[in-house]
Amino acid sequence: MFKPYPPLLRQYPTFIKISLLILSTTIIVMLMYSYSIQSSLNTVREDIQANNLNRIRFAVSSLDYNVEQLSMLAAALETDSKVALLPSVDLLDSFEQIVLIKDLTEKMNLQSFSEGWNNRVAIYSTVLNTWIGTSPTWAAPILGENSNDWVMDSSLQTFALYRYHDGFTIQVAFPQTNITDMLNRAIIDSNDAFFFKEGSPILLNDHSDEPKVQKLLHLLAPRLHQSEGTETLSIGNISYMVNYLRSETLGWYMIDYVPLDEALQPIIKTQNTFYLACIILLLASILTILFLYRKVQLPIVTLLKGVRLLKHGDFSYRIKRSSQNEFDILYGSFNDMASQIEDLIEKVYKEKIVSREAMVKQLQAQINPHFLYNCLFFINNMTRLGNEEAVTAMTQNLAEYFRYTTRLNEPVTTLEKEIAVVENYMSIQSLRIERLQYNISIPESMRTLRIPKLLIQPLVENSVVHGIENKRSAGIVSVIGFETETQYRISIEDDGKGLSREEIGALAVRIKLPLDDSMGCALWNIQQRMIIHFESPSGIEFACNASGGLTVTLFWPKP
Repeated sequence: MFKPYPPLLRQYPTFIKISLLILSTTIIVMLMYSYSIQSSLNTVREDIQANNLNRIRFAVSSLDYNVEQLSMLAAALETDSKVALLPSVDLLDSFEQIVLIKDLTEKMNLQSFSEGWNNRVAIYSTVLNTWIGTSPTWAAPILGENSNDWVMDSSLQTFALYRYHDGFTIQVAFPQTNITDMLNRAIIDSNDAFFFKEGSPILLNDHSDEPKVQKLLHLLAPRLHQSEGTETLSIGNISYMVNYLRSETLGWYMIDYVPLDEALQPIIKTQNTFYLACIILLLASILTILFLYRKVQLPIVTLLKGVRLLKHGDFSYRIKRSSQNEFDILYGSFNDMASQIEDLIEKVYKEKIVSREAMVKQLQAQINPHFLYNCLFFINNMTRLGNEEAVTAMTQNLAEYFRYTTRLNEPVTTLEKEIAVVENYMSIQSLRIERLQYNISIPESMRTLRIPKLLIQPLVENSVVHGIENKRSAGIVSVIGFETETQYRISIEDDGKGLSREEIGALAVRIKLPLDDSMGCALWNIQQRMIIHFESPSGIEFACNASGGLTVTLFWPKP
């Protein structure tokens, strides 16, 4: 059961809808912009993450390259011929030992300077029990400890690599300041970078906030399971984006962090400004709604009152309200409308007639494809058979046919013109079926009658297709017009195989039902157009004729 509108909505539907539209638009704009702001925050956060990761990748890559070069320097010394003399240096005399030590010292100093990174290269001779070159320590190395790995000596603030051999040990070292200088160069704006390895002192830059670094490491250290990554950590009310990357040569992590609030501050400020603007917009919307109520809703209610009175037959009502706006014009138009109701009713009847003619055009247009398909099929067959004369005749008659049928602005024609189209069609079919004959007999008194277009041709086509084509012998189709005292009648009959009485009865019932896929549209179409165009009784009749074929008769009353 229909549920009526609430009283308020029924009385002020337009005003309430406009108010809801304004409020919903404001809310939608706020939600969309909030989504946009959030997307911007995510994009900026991703950009910051990508930029910071790329920056520390570059720094760590440069560090690994320099450390690798120092490792290769140690490997190069292992193959030096003079270094190979160290295990048997005690066999040399004092002068030769001095010369050997001098040559090795100069060679190591030269190679150390050529690397460009601050470093020291030295060789410890177990035979001489002394260091050759510049070693950061004078203590003898402990054999086998951290062999071929870079280790940090926190007391000397030095990273060193040892390669142990029989009779000597090669040491390559670089000071911790190399790492500190790299961290200082990695500082941009508000970010901070440092080096970290579990069990070793933290390497900070010259401007690091050590207490903050300690707090971040307390949260980050349990999560360092991958070679690189990004974490968002919070200390107090401040969130930090922490990016880390492990050096493959040293095994230390370079960690860089930046406070997100500072990086996203411009967008957050814009977001707050927008929310303030939304509040102002909401207040302006409320003022607009109040204005619309006074200047729009109340005049509409006045007009609705007048319309209701007219609906109940009170045509004497006149609107005397003045709104000082465009509604005054509507009031005047409404007052004029009350005196023109009869003209409006007349227009409604005319509209019904136009609608009826439009339906006739629609039903007529459905027939055109039916005839076109048959003509095109005939042209295709004649072309394949090489019958050019038939193709030419078909094309010419088809052109005449469509010149006639495509004038939809004239859905009604004379019977004489309709018969001319039938003659064109039968001429075409006679070319295709040599045994086909036809006879057309229409009284002169009926040739000027007005009928819907394409009312007869589809019936003639059905007689040819379904009645004559299936016969092996000659066949004839006749179109005969005659009139009685009360009716005009046109019969289309053939001497084909016809229909049984049961089939005729079923067909007569089916054309009166709604059109479905099981029935062709031609007969149903003609039946509907007869009913629309002519007064009752009018329509189609079916009957068997003396030659065994089918007779279809169109009938309609005389005026």
